[in-house]
Amino acid sequence: MKKFFTALFIFAFLSAGIGSARALTLSVPEKVSQGRGFTAEISDSEPFSGTVLWQKKNIPFTAEKSKAGYTATILLGMPIDAKNGQSLILRTADKELSKTVTPLNVKWVTHKLTVAPKYVEPPKDVLDKIQSDRRKTIKALNTVSPAPMWTLPFVRPVKGTISGSFAARRVFNNQPRSPHLGTDMRGAVGTPVLAMADGTVLLAEEQYFSGNAVWIDHGQGVVSMYGHLSKFAVKQGDAVKRGQKIGEVGATGRVTGPHLHLGLYIQGVAVDAVPFFRTDPLEYIGGPTKEEPRPKAPKQQPKK
Repeated sequence: MKKFFTALFIFAFLSAGIGSARALTLSVPEKVSQGRGFTAEISDSEPFSGTVLWQKKNIPFTAEKSKAGYTATILLGMPIDAKNGQSLILRTADKELSKTVTPLNVKWVTHKLTVAPKYVEPPKDVLDKIQSDRRKTIKALNTVSPAPMWTLPFVRPVKGTISGSFAARRVFNNQPRSPHLGTDMRGAVGTPVLAMADGTVLLAEEQYFSGNAVWIDHGQGVVSMYGHLSKFAVKQGDAVKRGQKIGEVGATGRVTGPHLHLGLYIQGVAVDAVPFFRTDPLEYIGGPTKEEPRPKAPKQQPKK
């Protein structure tokens, strides 16, 4: 009888072990260029939730049912100045996995621009405005809504070609300034500007350097920004849909001419938005998206 109960206990223990076996996996690229966004794919055979620790920020998630079991996809960003292997830690209720993502160095271009002097050495009477803009921007970038509202690929906000590449080192009126944390896209004044993905408008206001700007929360710390607008089509608190008009191209703020300044931030890390117009943001590994030449005007046919 004692042997019977011993065998029964062992069988129950092994059965419990088999039943609780997990298949939690974490998939991320081994190498990512500086300033480039990427996805972390997490899967398991059972329902699960947890957090991903990346760049000193915890990103919460809940997996959804899929054909393979339960999966979660999280967008992450490699800082433009990352030097060494960056640690990523996945934590669930009963497991912890870690990966290291190695940044690839990028040789950033330099832009020399001429703007109104007040945008290089702002007068004292606008310093409070600049500080207020900065506080609001930091608050927007620290927004981490629990549920993702975005889907890939993102919608291209305007059809215009790229006139200013992401992370270019900028020199205004011969004075070096911070890197360009966005992409400039050509467009005539009044051209509709579209939201890249579903989200909620965090800010829709005039800012000193960015001009009329819209900031949108897309969930899980993904925030897009649209600057130098001539008109707003949304207001703070509005829910917007992917491809919805949110404003019009303009030349407000610190500009050399009309265009859209497009910014994309992932948990506060600025990344190149253009690769996300493809289904796979890491379709190719490389430097910043190159500036594109202005389309040539069609040849005029001689009059008969």
